[in-house]
Amino acid sequence: MKFVKLWEVPEEDMDEAIKKWGKYLEESKKTPEKYPIYVFPPHGQGTILKGISIMEADSEEQLINYILALSPSFKIKFEPLLDSNKGIETYLKTKK
Repeated sequence: MKFVKLWEVPEEDMDEAIKKWGKYLEESKKTPEKYPIYVFPPHGQGTILKGISIMEADSEEQLINYILALSPSFKIKFEPLLDSNKGIETYLKTKK
């Protein structure tokens, strides 16, 4: 399933966040199956302290591993992306 990942780093945690990010990158290369994959990489929303990305995960465990690898320096929220066409189809079926 695909997710929008909203992330934020408090300014005072920036140095620690960069260290955690580096460790995450190393670990995710060694064991990529433990983590979600990027569909759209991290992009800042007008700042380097806040942004979005799109990720795909096969399991809840991958999302949890990702959050644990970067917490507490990164504040992370995942929101599922749902296929609008499937949503409309399902809605129309409930109207029959």
